[in-house]
Amino acid sequence: MKIRFAVIDDAAFLRELVKNIVTSAGGVCVGEAANGDEAVTLVESTLPELVFLDMVMPLRNGIETAKVLKELHPEIKIIGCSTIDQEAYVQKAYEAGFDAYVTKPFSKEQILEAISKVLPQQGESTHGRT
Repeated sequence: MKIRFAVIDDAAFLRELVKNIVTSAGGVCVGEAANGDEAVTLVESTLPELVFLDMVMPLRNGIETAKVLKELHPEIKIIGCSTIDQEAYVQKAYEAGFDAYVTKPFSKEQILEAISKVLPQQGESTHGRT
């Protein structure tokens, strides 16, 4: 799986966990951010194919961040990772542009399954990179 991804979460240990899971499967982490404002800057400078996005963060929450990212880059895939599992809130996430949603705590299998859901060609970069 040669996917370029970014991890946006205010908890450093969760960023590290997601990074380890996806890089061990062959993904390439292009960066991390701890809040929504940093996320927009990071995505603009690195253009990842996939973003793992927390819902509750300082400065700009996951829903607000997803709306901005999808407006700037409609092709980007967003996987939400959050402790929030209320159906109405998750529905708002999908409406904002999330492509998949994984509830914390999550397993390696749940993360990899979410990736194959949003990027079924996993291993083929949508940016023409190999």
